[in-house]
Amino acid sequence: MSAPLRLRRQGGFTLAEMLVALTGAGLLIGLLIGLLGSQSAFHLRNEDTIRASQIARALSDGLGAEIRAAGPADLLLATPDTVSIRVDVLRAVVCGTGRGSIDLFVYDSIAANPQSGWRGTASSGPYSATWVYADGFTPVFGVSAAAEAACRAAGADRANRMPTRWFRRTSGWSGGLAPMPVPGSLARIYGRLTYAIHRSDSEPGTASIRRNGQVFASPLESGSAFEYRLSSGAIQARVATADLSRVREVRLTGTAVGRNGRAAGRRVVYAMSLRN
Repeated sequence: MSAPLRLRRQGGFTLAEMLVALTGAGLLIGLLIGLLGSQSAFHLRNEDTIRASQIARALSDGLGAEIRAAGPADLLLATPDTVSIRVDVLRAVVCGTGRGSIDLFVYDSIAANPQSGWRGTASSGPYSATWVYADGFTPVFGVSAAAEAACRAAGADRANRMPTRWFRRTSGWSGGLAPMPVPGSLARIYGRLTYAIHRSDSEPGTASIRRNGQVFASPLESGSAFEYRLSSGAIQARVATADLSRVREVRLTGTAVGRNGRAAGRRVVYAMSLRN
């Protein structure tokens, strides 16, 4: 008799093994997709949180610093979506006067010149803490060696450290301020700085804060607003022009958000006390 034939295992996979392998691969791919999705969501949330924190810091360090430098008399407009203040461009001491001209020693020139053509002039007497404002008026300025001589003779820059360009002879005061400043008075040339809340054109449902028309911080949730605390302690959303000198604090309420919609945002409530 011939020997019985033995069955030999053929190479490859059986149908059952292939189904098990495909099922395992599908589960693995699903897990990888889920992991990548969760990682992506985490990074988007993290990015939004960082962005919201940056917006909050910009508001604190930028808007907050400039508002706090203003006094109640510097407020020009106070509404729910706009706050405008006078901000100094130049500060000087009056050294001498004569025939309609005034000699100035400029002791401070502000580098952060507000991007606005609007200007004004204010003066305060030698023994006064009250400022007289002339919005829209500026005298004619010119660097002058004669003004330098007059100011040095009056005791300005005793250390002789300042160059001639810091001494100015000005004219045209009679057309804007009355009475004219006297020697020892302080003078300020100022501009208008406006922070305004606008609806975003590119991101529906959000808002941005603009500084003199340029985007300063974005995005914030719609509903962000300014409000104002008066000397009486009352908080108002809008202050009439006649009551602006009673404002003691400017407040901004809103929520800084990211651009991905993955984070709840960072609530912003800034109380910015005005300079006394």
